[in-house]
Amino acid sequence: MAKPKKPGGKSKTKPARSTDDHRHEAGRPNNSEAGLHSFDRPPAQRPSYGYDADNDRESGLRRKVMGIHYTPPPLAAFVAERLARDTSAPAGRAMRILDPACGEGTLLAAFMAALRGAEKPDPCVLVGVEADEHAAAAARTALECQPRVRSVVVQGDFLDLACRRRGPSDLFETRARDATLDAAFDVVIANPPYVRTQHLGAERSQRLAACFGLSGRVDLYHAFLVAATESLRPGGHLGVITSNRFLTTLGGRAVRRYLAEHYEIDEIIDLGDTKIFEAAVLPAIFLGRRRASDPRERVGRAPRFLKIYTEADRPALDHASVSRRADIFDVLRRGRPGSYRIRGGTFRFARGDLVLGPDPSQVWSLTTGEESGWLRQVCARARGVFGDVATVRVGIKTTADDVFIRDDWEDASPGERPERALLRPLLTHEDACRWALPAGTTPVKRVLYPHELAYGRRRVVELARYPRARAYLESHRERLEERRYVTEAGRLWYEIWVPQDPGAWSAPKLVFPDISPGPRFHVDCGGSIVNGDCYWMTLRPGIPADTMYLLLAVANSNLMSRFHDLAFNNRLYAGRRRYITQYVAKYPLPDPASPVARDMIAAARRIVDRIRLYPAGLDVSRDDAELDALVDEAFGQRSPPMML
Repeated sequence: MAKPKKPGGKSKTKPARSTDDHRHEAGRPNNSEAGLHSFDRPPAQRPSYGYDADNDRESGLRRKVMGIHYTPPPLAAFVAERLARDTSAPAGRAMRILDPACGEGTLLAAFMAALRGAEKPDPCVLVGVEADEHAAAAARTALECQPRVRSVVVQGDFLDLACRRRGPSDLFETRARDATLDAAFDVVIANPPYVRTQHLGAERSQRLAACFGLSGRVDLYHAFLVAATESLRPGGHLGVITSNRFLTTLGGRAVRRYLAEHYEIDEIIDLGDTKIFEAAVLPAIFLGRRRASDPRERVGRAPRFLKIYTEADRPALDHASVSRRADIFDVLRRGRPGSYRIRGGTFRFARGDLVLGPDPSQVWSLTTGEESGWLRQVCARARGVFGDVATVRVGIKTTADDVFIRDDWEDASPGERPERALLRPLLTHEDACRWALPAGTTPVKRVLYPHELAYGRRRVVELARYPRARAYLESHRERLEERRYVTEAGRLWYEIWVPQDPGAWSAPKLVFPDISPGPRFHVDCGGSIVNGDCYWMTLRPGIPADTMYLLLAVANSNLMSRFHDLAFNNRLYAGRRRYITQYVAKYPLPDPASPVARDMIAAARRIVDRIRLYPAGLDVSRDDAELDALVDEAFGQRSPPMML
């Protein structure tokens, strides 16, 4: 029986402090491995920025309970260095620097160290805002010893204060306006909480949206970006650490548009799966200058990007240690693209210019000139995309898996087991495979599916027709009625929240898991239902049936894995990728009538037929390679460039 999902979210979810030992290891670099870079300089001495490991461990439990996680000092130092390069205050006054979620003051202290390193000794005013009283007290201690600095740490909710500066609001409890925040800032440096819509709660999301003029899905960091921007003077600089999801997801469209409209972007740094934080977030750094109203005051410099990801698929020879002294920030500072074997693993680093299209809300693809050229070549050979010929959907979402989904239905007595007509085979990520399920393999789990198609429309079944199913569901009625959103939407208490189309399950379909290290698309012709941890696609009306095998051939190819990484930039930890509708529907498709496409269809069908005839373990690697060559030919490629 599938385990129920734990309720998600914490009240405040800054990325967790890394517990990696940031001390450099001793050892002589080995420069012999081709293609890998090394460092021959001693490790830079990092200031502590008030970081105390013993105190950190003692207070770790408290922060974990509160969902508070602060910026690791090495990351704080790097962000501060990049931000301090171009910042300055108008003549005649001190530079004003704000961290709206300052934690223990790590970023503000790092920024002051970076200014001193850049020989910018101008006096500064540091302002931190922090909701947690213990962290705020630690920040005051860390900042009050900074030379030529006046520091103020305000204990409070930055969004509360920002809303009140906008005018009367009942968003939060009444508090006096803090005059410290009234004047505009020259610099905002921040690692704001990353709390997604479903964890904020509908009421707070709506109030934040009303206060900051937001629409659609409201993540807490979106509200922070708006409030931080309004705190900056025109021409002021923003340096913010956030999840790299904003670069590519549909939910990030509003953020991408907002940043492009309000900032001259200096640099975006995608830290990928480098595990800077313990939390399951892939961070990115945004550096930009708030747009001046007068175009003559704008810099007009082309935005840059840096990206670094683990590289697990290099030949074994190249994995010999090159340098145990360096860390990823040394690689980023060095700025030379290539592969690096450093403490923590092997990484590939790339850089280039960020090119935004006419619609800046579209995906921001971080690709080099060579990679962009490769993508254009592939797209030029395409006749269309998957979404033109197929519908891509997520699987069902019961929101009560412990009731609806089980692998032990047969263990129940016949009188207690729901009617067989309602127990349907369910494909989950555990069944995911390439091409087809092997002979004799059936889905492990089945789902109680109380939906049917009648007169061309979906409807919920009448439980009076299924007395055993009714008795089973009634025994779990309290659990099911906890899903108040179901009944509030005018649905019956025993319905599946997202049942999809009951009439579509019997059609041939491609099924694939939502998260996987590589493509695992397979054909299902057995009428199985697909779970919400997978996606599925069926052909649109009028599309020839054998097009399904063309889609299968392209989706499982090495070429499409490269395309996926470059076009959508959505790598997760350990080299895993996210496969969802917005990406897969945009996969390019060759002309189905071309000779090479006909060969691809025939080859994919042969692989599927072979797998279905033999039990698990059949080696089809040679067939895979031959089909890969056909896909390369279809898109005019022979050996695509190495990429992240």
